[in-house]
Amino acid sequence: MIHLSTLLLHYKRKEIQQAIIDNSLNAEVGIRYADKGFGKRPDALVYPNDVIELVKKGATSFHISEEHWKNPMQLKPELKQEELDSLRTGWDLIIDVDFELWEGTKIIADAIVRALRNHGIKSVSAKFSGNKGFHIAVPFESFPEKVYGKETRTLFPEATRRILSYICQYIDSPENNYELSRRIMGIKGFVELKNADKNLVALICGKCGNKAELKTKKTEFICPGCEKKIVSEGDARFMICEKCKVHMKRIETTQTNRCKKCGSRNFIEKVNLAIDAVLISGRHLYRSVYSLHEKSGLASVPVNPEKILEFDKSMAKPTGLNVGNIRFLDRKSIVAGEANTLLVQAFDYKPRIEEEKKKQGLEKDFEIFQNAVSPDFFPPCMLKILQGIEDGKKRSVFIMTNFLTSVGWNHEDVEKLLTEWNKKNREQLREVNITGHLRYHKKLGKKVLPPNCSNDMYYKAFNVCFPDELCARIKNPVQYVRLKTKYLKKSKRNVKKKADRNTRKAE
Repeated sequence: MIHLSTLLLHYKRKEIQQAIIDNSLNAEVGIRYADKGFGKRPDALVYPNDVIELVKKGATSFHISEEHWKNPMQLKPELKQEELDSLRTGWDLIIDVDFELWEGTKIIADAIVRALRNHGIKSVSAKFSGNKGFHIAVPFESFPEKVYGKETRTLFPEATRRILSYICQYIDSPENNYELSRRIMGIKGFVELKNADKNLVALICGKCGNKAELKTKKTEFICPGCEKKIVSEGDARFMICEKCKVHMKRIETTQTNRCKKCGSRNFIEKVNLAIDAVLISGRHLYRSVYSLHEKSGLASVPVNPEKILEFDKSMAKPTGLNVGNIRFLDRKSIVAGEANTLLVQAFDYKPRIEEEKKKQGLEKDFEIFQNAVSPDFFPPCMLKILQGIEDGKKRSVFIMTNFLTSVGWNHEDVEKLLTEWNKKNREQLREVNITGHLRYHKKLGKKVLPPNCSNDMYYKAFNVCFPDELCARIKNPVQYVRLKTKYLKKSKRNVKKKADRNTRKAE
């Protein structure tokens, strides 16, 4: 934890106080008090001297909302979406980049800046997050007032999520031959990281970008008597013919990779970038400019977006920190509407993604569960989360909401379960983190699968992935429930058939 003397020396500087106040204009402020967590919300900063006075009371860092409000102090957890929309005057696009390797983080952040420039946006700014990443920002004033007939100010977090999904595809896609992935894979230490984390890369079709299914080994058996053929998944050593009661002849066969979408056999490895759109939610906060980070002790300093690759963490040490002319979210030279192309293309891109998901059958599990499935059928990761966790609580709210509603739970029961779960956490989430996300999910009006097991931003990231033998056969936690309930039904049918056979023999 940062020493009090360091905090006081840093935050008493007038230029730092003013920078924090400028960053918090018309925004909700969250104030962290070391390991005690955040103070009351909503909160606001009005005068530069407020900063040092709060530090004297134990404040260690200041966090700012992406959204702009008419009056942040009017915000309440129970407000409906319509009421929040009426209070919201806008939002800034904040892209949080935090890759496992520091050099990879810089390369990804630089690629995002160049992508925004390619879309005609000049008002791009950046800052070091204070620990392992960067925040890339575009001010709200750069966006058009409306897109497709809707006021842009009301499109948070939907617009942000669409933009991030689009940008991730834009910077690393078949069109640019996955150049970003190739650069990252060339970083020193990447091979060791890849060996430690099997989900760091995905096998992608080099032609269309579709995710490949790994090659599976199959073993074929032929009965020498009745010539019946049986194909077994995996590497079975022997098989006995049910009819002839003899050992069948074993013949190995191998299935080759082929893209289901375009038929190509040309596959390459694509890096899973540490940029996640779904973590953005209503009243989402990010670390304020020049705010210190509790773990690293470094300041969240502005960075020249054109020189991110040259940035070194030593430049963020609070002692002797140079508060220069580089500003984060500088609103003095904004060109109104210059981000119009980015926003329109992001909204055009998302429907194509949803259509591809439907084609791949990713939504087929939704119709299976008409009634709420018992926790007895939940996968190990969900049961682990429900025991209470240290890290990843906000992500767990997102995961559990999508999972539970996908396996038949209604929103009222989901809220009850998450409320009880939150009490088990040593450091509890604020009620608004749960109710706000549930309100957004309910407004969405459709079921959404939880993240796939291979997504390295979730289950393994906060240590809840403890796979059992059934996990090897699934790609998504919902599939686990489907398979387990299917096995139960099959087992019950087999028990009934056996009982019927015994009854007939007895007769």
